[in-house]
Amino acid sequence: MRLITALISNFALIALFATAAHSQIKSDSTSENWKICNQTSYVLQVANAYMRGGRVQASGWQNMNPGVCLSETPPADSPRFLYAQSAPIHQGDIRDWSGNIELCVDDADFLIPATNDCRAEGFIPRRYLAVNPAESQTDLIEPAEFGENAKIAGLQRLLKDAGYKISRIDGVAGRRTQRTITAFKKDEYLDKNLSDEALFNALIESAKIHKVSVGLEICNEGTKRIWSAIATRHQGGWQSRGWWDIEPNSCTKPYNASLQGTEAHIFALQENADAAGKTLPDRHLRTISAVPSQFCIGEAKFAATGREFCAENGYNIVNFRPVSTENDGTKVSLTDADFFDLNNTGLRR
Repeated sequence: MRLITALISNFALIALFATAAHSQIKSDSTSENWKICNQTSYVLQVANAYMRGGRVQASGWQNMNPGVCLSETPPADSPRFLYAQSAPIHQGDIRDWSGNIELCVDDADFLIPATNDCRAEGFIPRRYLAVNPAESQTDLIEPAEFGENAKIAGLQRLLKDAGYKISRIDGVAGRRTQRTITAFKKDEYLDKNLSDEALFNALIESAKIHKVSVGLEICNEGTKRIWSAIATRHQGGWQSRGWWDIEPNSCTKPYNASLQGTEAHIFALQENADAAGKTLPDRHLRTISAVPSQFCIGEAKFAATGREFCAENGYNIVNFRPVSTENDGTKVSLTDADFFDLNNTGLRR
């Protein structure tokens, strides 16, 4: 059965917990295998929750390579919940496979009581999927539905994450993919008859190392906190996003994929105050182009598609600064001199 979004409220969650506790004796004596399969192109980190020791507990993280299944043995009539996210080795934002039931996770491996009051317990809330207890197999999928080709799609994604040229992640073991795998083994001095598991492990380590040099890093070398925003082009369309706050002498990485072809731009505001400590309007990032590129920004956290009709869509429009996109990654350092004040009319002074 495919993994689909559940529409169950927290009241239903409480009812499920109560039902499970009531049938504890029967559940503890009767169990069946539950297979969870990764049919995506991502290395996944998986968490689940079901009856353990007489109460519903959440457990994670289990790493799953593409094309691999893991087997759990929950009590037959226990409620089951599942959450998965892409491993941080991959370029781009973390993707997740989730539902509508808020339970907890932790940064490291965990086994914790299931609760929807995660922050009070010092944990991180995530929305789990409620799985039918009668379901013997749950498949984690992508829109492309790689199915039995997930392993090849996963190798393609990891090769791309490791800096190799992969034009398309399609799960097809064509000659180009095979040549790239051969090139990777040669570059890393690996046995040409390496097992699939060892190949995945080598690619994961290579992708982890390569990711450090990929993306856009913005560093604040000024004396006041700044708020940053980025604009990038993908498949012909623009998107601007913000805000990332950066304290003095700190850095942030708002973009974690290759910059090549993105035509990336940045904008930033620097907090401002007079000698008496009175708050003044934020200082704006200087542009470096004779004809600046303009994009939309919001007052609070935003993600604006396109660069036209900003005001009509409730955004402001400002001048962004281009950054180098010749390589996979770049670092931009901003000082106090990179910002200027606006006068009361909104004009530069």
